[in-house]
Amino acid sequence: MDLSRRTFCKTAVAGTVAASGVGTASATESTFFEQYSGVVTTRGHYDTTWYGDVYVTDGNDRTNYETTGTVPGVTNDESPEELIVFVHGWKHDAVQAREKFRQVTEALRGSDVTAPVVGYSWDSDGETLEWWDQVDVADRNADKLGTFVRDLQAASPETDVRVIAHSLGAKTIAECLEFFMDRGYDTSVTSVDLLGGAIDDDEVATDGEYGQAIADHCEQFRNYYKTDDESLKYDYRAAMWDTAVGHEGIEGEAPHNYEEYDVSYVESHDDYPKRDVGCIPDVVGNWE
Repeated sequence: MDLSRRTFCKTAVAGTVAASGVGTASATESTFFEQYSGVVTTRGHYDTTWYGDVYVTDGNDRTNYETTGTVPGVTNDESPEELIVFVHGWKHDAVQAREKFRQVTEALRGSDVTAPVVGYSWDSDGETLEWWDQVDVADRNADKLGTFVRDLQAASPETDVRVIAHSLGAKTIAECLEFFMDRGYDTSVTSVDLLGGAIDDDEVATDGEYGQAIADHCEQFRNYYKTDDESLKYDYRAAMWDTAVGHEGIEGEAPHNYEEYDVSYVESHDDYPKRDVGCIPDVVGNWE
């Protein structure tokens, strides 16, 4: 993308592409969260100059991350059969991210999933006109997420890792698979599930940017899209001059391990990971 297009997009986009306005968890909800989830965090690892360039902050590098709570296989010697990582989308501060982790954990428990759930919390709380910076930060988090997955699998090689990504979190996991491919790693995850994914619909195709990485570095890749997702239909298109895979599904030939499902019954972009109103039951059903 050239500078003129970038400048136009930063001026034109006027909505949100990911969840906003998520409330603070109550004491009861926090207790529920703490029972089931730990967090991998890269909060504060990136900042932006006054002229819009993203940089790594002092004391951090391309691959480091931190943890809070219990992350089986990393913070203890547990080796669960399965572990689920959830990557949130745009416009989430640390508190809002934890609430989203609680919501998806609750939805998974409601679908009889007992595996530990780990949230991936990243610097995504930029303003609307900082969208392009946030895309850059989501991209840069791929190496950190990939390093966490590799550390986990080294410590607990029998654990199946599943990654669920909402909205702009799709950028991080797609780039993470490419991180494995570009460095010649044999690392693979059991499944990737995109919920309202905010990446271009042609990038996941066989001849797209992520097609080969999808084919080689996960067993199953599933896309859950919503044809009336207004955040992706209007805001993403205004920013990116393209269609999101979470809006209309893939454009082009799908990799051999790619599946997708129209979940337009989900009411809004923010609702994908929520119990009762979201699509987590379909996600879990497709794991079986």
